[in-house]
Amino acid sequence: MLGRQISGKPIDHAIMQMQFSEKRASNRIMSMLATAKLHATVYKNMDPSKLVVSEAWVTKGENRLKRLEPRGRGKFGIRVHPDSRLHVILRPGKTYDQVVKEQRERRLKRIVSAGLVREDVPLRNPASFWQW
Repeated sequence: MLGRQISGKPIDHAIMQMQFSEKRASNRIMSMLATAKLHATVYKNMDPSKLVVSEAWVTKGENRLKRLEPRGRGKFGIRVHPDSRLHVILRPGKTYDQVVKEQRERRLKRIVSAGLVREDVPLRNPASFWQW
């Protein structure tokens, strides 16, 4: 759920989403996003204002904690505590202002006039009987 919430957003917006989220994992994801932003700017020489979370997905973790669960008559069961991992891919993208500008231009392109009405063309499917 949190992976879908941050995918496709600029990195600063994704960090802000995690800052105000009430989910338990949001603090860890927020620190992970901040670390990823720092690594991308320092080691990969990317512009931090253009970083976008292009992909974010969750997988099952590698290590599953196993604990013994005592049961009746001297038996026991194995309780497995699952683990999960969040993977994030950062790519240079467009800034928020560029995206808003492109959306505005796209909307303006869609606005067209109604077109000319041709009155010299006869009706295509005239009614076969009186219309009163």
